[in-house]
Amino acid sequence: MPPKKKAAAKKGKAAAKPAYLTDEEHCAPFGLFANDIVTTPLGISCTVLGVKYAGSVEDRENARVWVRYPNGREAPIENPAEYVFGNGYVRGDGNEMIRREAARVAEEARRVLAAEIKADREAAAKEAAIKAEEAAKEAKKKAKAEAKRLKEEAEAAAEAEAAAAGG
Repeated sequence: MPPKKKAAAKKGKAAAKPAYLTDEEHCAPFGLFANDIVTTPLGISCTVLGVKYAGSVEDRENARVWVRYPNGREAPIENPAEYVFGNGYVRGDGNEMIRREAARVAEEARRVLAAEIKADREAAAKEAAIKAEEAAKEAKKKAKAEAKRLKEEAEAAAEAEAAAAGG
């Protein structure tokens, strides 16, 4: 018996990313807010994305804080507000957020500078190509003029030789 065919996925519809609620009203019960840096019990610093509810927004018991780890993965964490010592989750101080923002700004400045350098190099290469093309045209004109001059000299020499032989 041949294997059954799997149902084809509907075209044109991409899976929607989960919507994270970042308002203070949703985040405050957890003691964390969107874009906060949180250190996990294992010492990994991650960024808070917001709160996501398992069901409806009214179902506050099934709400979870979602974070993004440095490797790009997103995952929920336990509610640190339910535990006396935060269950090992520590909200980063302002210094960590300032360092992260400074690193982001520095990276953006590096990208802008790299783009400017690339544009300058491309402009210089284009200008050099135009100059080389103009030089090639000029060399071609000189070569034609030199060929014409040599042809005229050859013809004049041939005429002089013919006149000397005939005369």
